[in-house]
Amino acid sequence: MEDKIKKNLLDLQYSKYLQYYNTSIIILFTYIIGIFIIYITKQVDYKALNQTLLINTISVAVIFIIVLLIIDFRNHQKNIMEEIKKLKM
Repeated sequence: MEDKIKKNLLDLQYSKYLQYYNTSIIILFTYIIGIFIIYITKQVDYKALNQTLLINTISVAVIFIIVLLIIDFRNHQKNIMEEIKKLKM
């Protein structure tokens, strides 16, 4: 009975990290699409070095953080799957 409870708890954790993973991917693509829309609609003057540098710096930082979070969530999912496989069911 103990392994079943542990498996159920691990399944819940896996689902949680899967939801975080999917949400991070959606946020990343939404951000990228938003940046493209900014440049397409010319809300930012890409010829002005200050504006372009600021947006590019912020974008690199945001994308880097989101990618790190995606990798971390994926690693958590792999670890949980390994723990589930180790259980005696």
